[in-house]
Amino acid sequence: MQGYPNVSFTGLDIVKLAPDLAQYGIDWHFVQHDLRRLPLPFADQEFDFIFVKDTVLCAKGVGLEVNPLSGLKQYLKPGGTIEVWESDLVFRCLLPYSSTTSKPVESENVQARETATYTISPETSFAKAQNRFLRDYDMWAEKALDRLGITAAPCALMGLAFSSELETYDGVGSRRIAIPFGEIRWERDGLVGMRPNPRKSNPNTISTTPPGLTPDQISIRQGILNTVLGLIEGLEPLLMKESGKQQDEWDRWWAGFNADLLERDGAINGECLEAGAWWARRRE
Repeated sequence: MQGYPNVSFTGLDIVKLAPDLAQYGIDWHFVQHDLRRLPLPFADQEFDFIFVKDTVLCAKGVGLEVNPLSGLKQYLKPGGTIEVWESDLVFRCLLPYSSTTSKPVESENVQARETATYTISPETSFAKAQNRFLRDYDMWAEKALDRLGITAAPCALMGLAFSSELETYDGVGSRRIAIPFGEIRWERDGLVGMRPNPRKSNPNTISTTPPGLTPDQISIRQGILNTVLGLIEGLEPLLMKESGKQQDEWDRWWAGFNADLLERDGAINGECLEAGAWWARRRE
């Protein structure tokens, strides 16, 4: 952590996937532990900063899905910060027109322009996925996760969890973004923005990125799409059971899904990943 002396890092996961950062001169320790088994192997108030990422699939057993602040606050020092990153497990289409009264801070606008991502506000408009393979997936995933008592859209609930702990925490903040899986039809048509612009013929649109995507922006979207395909592949046993397909039927569906998204602009209607970050500071 640049600018802070005597910093050490501790990672926790059910399997040891993280590289050994100690070989790079970092004060790094890894603890192999199942997050669902409480208490965690740490002392009370051990950490100045706690970072939690993508735990929605394991959180049901420990109550983190309901409120990560309650589940982890005993390990956070007074004055320490907790930050949670989550992404939804079902996918929608981002729409181009959003007449908004909420104005993101300028740094968020700059980051959105540089990365060709979209900051989500309460007024941001979405529609159901139009890609037929993603519609299939969404239906099967929602049913399968509901049977397990897991929400498929944690981003919608995380803000409520943070707002319920205001007696313990202050400095609560958040940011949500939508990252398309590829170039969207309405981006190609020049209808890129999410804020009014009186100089445009349509006052509800503004071009926040230059025409076409840069190589770096394309790389971000391809990386997100590959990550999502990996997630879906990991859920194959649950999805195949919910779909009623036999293995050969599933294999044909999966091959068609990959070809449609990777080779045929299957997400051209705006299908995207919705992700968010939430943070708060434990009161002194």
